[in-house]
Amino acid sequence: MTRVRAVRHVDAFTTAPLTGNPAAVVDGDGLDAALMQRIALNQHLSETVFLLPPAGREHHARLRIFTPRTELPFAGHPTIAAAHILTEEGHAAPAAREPLRLETGAGVIPVAIEGTPPLYTMTQAPPEFRASPVALDAVAAALGLPPGEVVRGEEVSTGIFWLIAQVASLDAMLRVRPDALLLRALHLAVFCVGAEADVHVRAFALPSGIAEDPVTGSANGCIAAFIARHALMRAQDGEIRYVAEQGAELGQPGRVRLRVTGVPDALSVEVGGHAVTVLRGELLLPDA
Repeated sequence: MTRVRAVRHVDAFTTAPLTGNPAAVVDGDGLDAALMQRIALNQHLSETVFLLPPAGREHHARLRIFTPRTELPFAGHPTIAAAHILTEEGHAAPAAREPLRLETGAGVIPVAIEGTPPLYTMTQAPPEFRASPVALDAVAAALGLPPGEVVRGEEVSTGIFWLIAQVASLDAMLRVRPDALLLRALHLAVFCVGAEADVHVRAFALPSGIAEDPVTGSANGCIAAFIARHALMRAQDGEIRYVAEQGAELGQPGRVRLRVTGVPDALSVEVGGHAVTVLRGELLLPDA
């Protein structure tokens, strides 16, 4: 017999179809990890998220997230996409003003929903920091930039580690020409402060099979923690709020809304965006 599973493609961090970052959202109950990985490869998107029954009765779903090459404990835009489908299809109806609670490999991620069209805002895992394993000039070389145009770097996790690098200017960001050979071992997100939005971002994840990601929720969360830790923006009323732009270089522009509160050693990072469903269908899978 053929197993049938619902699949939807959701563009995250946008309200305009065919922009932002697409994720496949698949009903995953009864599928094993090997088949999930094959489906993610077949979907050929940066991430595919599988919806599963939660382990905790107070939670709304368990997520498993796969790139074309590997499973991730957490990723941002598929979490937004999953929250969008759970809400849009009525699978999860949190009490008024209560967030969705989604189980991931990085812990339970609350996702608040407000407004029309809905804005989905996830509180990511508490930030962790560690020194960059790569010299700044080597990062610059991997980006096709001369020495000195990458001014600061550090590894940061808000659920998954990214090497975060600050580029000197928007002009330098527009001159980035990534070298796939030099980037082959790096999950690298680069940014500059000051653009059409407040922050301009690009993200490269070749170890996960993603040359460049259009709009990256996990990397943007790490960048927000980095900005707060290094006081690159002034806090107002105890918080930093800004909008990041990403994806224009790939023809898939999106916007991410960031909020950071707390002190450098105890930061809380919220990452928000809209989403729109662009495809609904069925996967016809071989019987186990």
